[in-house]
Amino acid sequence: MIFLRRYWVVGLVLAMVVIHAAIISYVRSQVARLKNVPSTTVAVGDFQFQNIEDLSKVYSFRLHVIVDPQRRHYAEERLLQNKLEIHEQVEQLLRQSPPELLDDPTQTVLRDRLIEVLLGQLSEPVIQRVIITGWLELPVSEVSRP
Repeated sequence: MIFLRRYWVVGLVLAMVVIHAAIISYVRSQVARLKNVPSTTVAVGDFQFQNIEDLSKVYSFRLHVIVDPQRRHYAEERLLQNKLEIHEQVEQLLRQSPPELLDDPTQTVLRDRLIEVLLGQLSEPVIQRVIITGWLELPVSEVSRP
């Protein structure tokens, strides 16, 4: 009993240190787990094309897709296997699209058509959304060919 009266403060401090250490290690493990979560965005490629109805402009953009997180590896693998076919079909679609479709700021119809082309190359519907970045419309006179 004398031992308990004499060292209760030390025991309380040690218990607090142990509890804080457990909380800190749990938080660190959760943060480390979050860092290892792969992105659900997969790059499809860079595209540059000229519409057949408007030869005065060249369009350029990057195409990405957001895929189902559980099927990311499958989608990435299939997109890589069919890369050339996808590029060919996307460029054909874009070259033959009406110019007003390319001038739409929201590009809703264009995105829907791109999803159809991409889903045609995959046997499972793993694509959730299409992202278009770096959209440029350049006059033909400013585009230089290597």
